[in-house]
Amino acid sequence: MMKRLAHAALTLVAAVMLAASAVAADLKHPGLINSGGRLNVLSRLEKDARSSDRRQSYYASLDKDRRFSVDYQPRAMDYVLVVARTSNESEKRFRNDMAAAYFTALRWVKTGDNRYRAKSIEIMNAWADKFVALTREKGTKTGPGQIPLEAAWAIPIWANAAEIIRYYRHPYGDPGPEWKDSDVRKFRAFLGRLHAQRNEMRRDHVDNQGVSGALADMSLGVFNDDRRLYEAGLAQARALMAGIIANDGEVKELRSRDCVHPQYSLIGLTQAGQIEMNQTGQSTLLSMTRKGGKQPVLASGIEYMSRALNEGSDARDCRTAKLLDGYAPMVKRLYANDNKIQLNELNNAMETAPKRMSGLFPEGTEFTHGEEGPQ
Repeated sequence: MMKRLAHAALTLVAAVMLAASAVAADLKHPGLINSGGRLNVLSRLEKDARSSDRRQSYYASLDKDRRFSVDYQPRAMDYVLVVARTSNESEKRFRNDMAAAYFTALRWVKTGDNRYRAKSIEIMNAWADKFVALTREKGTKTGPGQIPLEAAWAIPIWANAAEIIRYYRHPYGDPGPEWKDSDVRKFRAFLGRLHAQRNEMRRDHVDNQGVSGALADMSLGVFNDDRRLYEAGLAQARALMAGIIANDGEVKELRSRDCVHPQYSLIGLTQAGQIEMNQTGQSTLLSMTRKGGKQPVLASGIEYMSRALNEGSDARDCRTAKLLDGYAPMVKRLYANDNKIQLNELNNAMETAPKRMSGLFPEGTEFTHGEEGPQ
């Protein structure tokens, strides 16, 4: 018990220090993976019957997901037990609640129904009031690196939900229930406790873990108006890109590991690029090329991964694997206005490969970044 209290005190101090270091900057809001313009497009879809069949089918599948429901009940905990290479009941509760906070925020945007706004606020407040820290489950082979990785996965989902509720102004209907300033402060402290644990991650991860850490820094940096933290995360994502995506497009961990972890890297880099685009109107992550190269590094990696899903690749045959949610519709939209960039393999994968959510990133990207509307 004393150890837990000491850890709680340390993380609380870290949270306070993080908040104190944040400086007001000209960061845009909403400015994470969903810009104000993108959310405005989403807000019109309830009244617009012109959505594609694929997108309408996607909506129908989300309607069956209890995390989109106004009846969803959060189950906040003080300590979340984490485990490597699988998930336990504690992790499931944590991940489902953070996904529900994000999904109900999106559903509020789409429907204008303030019950969903209230539900998202309820979930975030519940965790801000209760949570102390992530901790390893005893009796498992979970190493110390799992805690900072879990924290890095969690921060962008929570921050994206909070960014919508805190900053988006719905174009029709009444403003909805207020997210009180005192509750927002508690929620920032909650994210600060998570970020203190994210900071325990080794800084030499040139893989999906390093990308997840960079995305967490960018996401919290935007939500907290902390340009220093945002820029540090962006710089890390840039530095990781060339080490993760080879000259021929092969994505690190595809050859040595599986068809899933390389997609985690692509999700993180794509979402980082989307955030940078929403902040500045352009993205160094999306446009980065190698000397003498024509196709952007990120696009080449996504095409290589898509080829592995479509027909197999030299690194690994992923034809029985699934296309993870979190990046395909987003990257297709991000590159849509550049006629020099062809994403034929990605288009084929989107049409034919089975889809699934990972639960580790802000997802529902066909819903948020599908075919209709402007960038």
